[in-house]
Amino acid sequence: MGKYFTEDDIQLLKEKLREACATGWKTKGYKLTNIAFLTKEVGISTGSFYRLYETKEELFLEVLLMIQHQLKEQWHSIMETTPGIEGFKKAMQWLFEEYIKHPKLYNFNSPDYVLFLNKLPQEEIESFRENDEHFLHNVLEHSGLQLKISKEQAYGIFSTLLFTATMEKDFGYNKQEIFSFLLDSSIHQIFETDKEDNN
Repeated sequence: MGKYFTEDDIQLLKEKLREACATGWKTKGYKLTNIAFLTKEVGISTGSFYRLYETKEELFLEVLLMIQHQLKEQWHSIMETTPGIEGFKKAMQWLFEEYIKHPKLYNFNSPDYVLFLNKLPQEEIESFRENDEHFLHNVLEHSGLQLKISKEQAYGIFSTLLFTATMEKDFGYNKQEIFSFLLDSSIHQIFETDKEDNN
């Protein structure tokens, strides 16, 4: 492709860069998903990259928003197929498995992720954290379920459960089995149980 990019070229290249970035982030982590890797994957020069994005972090932020949107869409799809508490449990199980499959993308406390956050302006960090919190608040609000406890408490419990997926230490037990046990043990203390869930 020549040096001149049409609007269509720009949109296509950005889409390819987002896909390459998401794949690299999931498999290699933030640090190793560098501009050299991205430009090679997409087939553009470093100069062309900087015509599309001012920084690597600008692309990564776009990818984060894209992934958050995809997670939300998939969550709502699960809840539409299986409504009620069983659907919520199924969606939580799916999200937990996503976290386990891609810890480099979801482990917000890893040194790699901290390196990424340290590259961002403070307002971008706050915006990212708000978006992350908004995800669980949003799915709680749209679950159609009645909480027995406050939204803040429910958010804290579900966030803590999901966090166990990103723990790298081998504890000698199946994390998914423990997650399922804890979720089953707590979910009826978090939500009101209607007649449909008892049948």
